[in-house]
Amino acid sequence: MKESFTLELQKLYDDSHVSSLVQEVCEYYASGLDYEDGSYMEEIEPREIFEPVYILFLLQRRESYLDEFSYIRKKYPHLFTSVEQLYEDILIHMDVNALEKTNADKLSSALDNKITSDEIFDKINSLCMQKDDISDALDGFCSWIHNFYS
Repeated sequence: MKESFTLELQKLYDDSHVSSLVQEVCEYYASGLDYEDGSYMEEIEPREIFEPVYILFLLQRRESYLDEFSYIRKKYPHLFTSVEQLYEDILIHMDVNALEKTNADKLSSALDNKITSDEIFDKINSLCMQKDDISDALDGFCSWIHNFYS
């Protein structure tokens, strides 16, 4: 990963203003920038799966996470460039239900339709209600997805 991203990520992980989910998202997107040739596929989770997953989880507390990304834009401008498009996509979609539906459909398709959009919604909602920390809910969701491919 580029040194400028690495330095800002190190600072970000020590910053109490940023949740663990947003830290993870920033690291994921920043690390993907170093693999423009597609070679990242063996080192990080596939984008066709994780981009919709991250969006679906960020939408659970949309306003709060948008505030965190705004903070990152001011405090860590270089790092923000890696998540800027994600931020813009979430910010401009006022119809959150449509954005959720689109991303649940993308995820279902990326998972070869082994899991339906409705099952995805139900699982995310259930996990987010059970867990205080969205990152824990995300971990549970990822484990649930991996069970379909074990």
